[in-house]
Amino acid sequence: MLITIMAVDDEPNTINLLQIMIEMNRPDWVFHSAWDGEEALEIAAHHHLDFVLLDISMPGMDGIEVCERLRAMPAMATVPIVMLTALDTPARREQSRAAGATDFWVKPFGPIQLIADIERLTTSP
Repeated sequence: MLITIMAVDDEPNTINLLQIMIEMNRPDWVFHSAWDGEEALEIAAHHHLDFVLLDISMPGMDGIEVCERLRAMPAMATVPIVMLTALDTPARREQSRAAGATDFWVKPFGPIQLIADIERLTTSP
């Protein structure tokens, strides 16, 4: 199954790691990367996306605002959006849910679990 993913993170190492994990395990998937919220919104406006990994802590527009703005786009209303963070707090989880996030994952994570969770969230009814 072809899945188009967008990863949004201001840390190049995180984007590179996610891309390597996905390309090694699922070379048939399409991977887009964005370094900030504005670039993420631009990609979402011009590409079909099946899944979004979105860092919460970014300069300028944070992941919470990006999530809200993605959800306001008709094409993104039901696309799984997973918030990524290294700092897990109840407040961040609640903000993520309120913004429309599908799930909340704490960094770091392994490639096998990453692929399994993306498949689970993109094939759920």
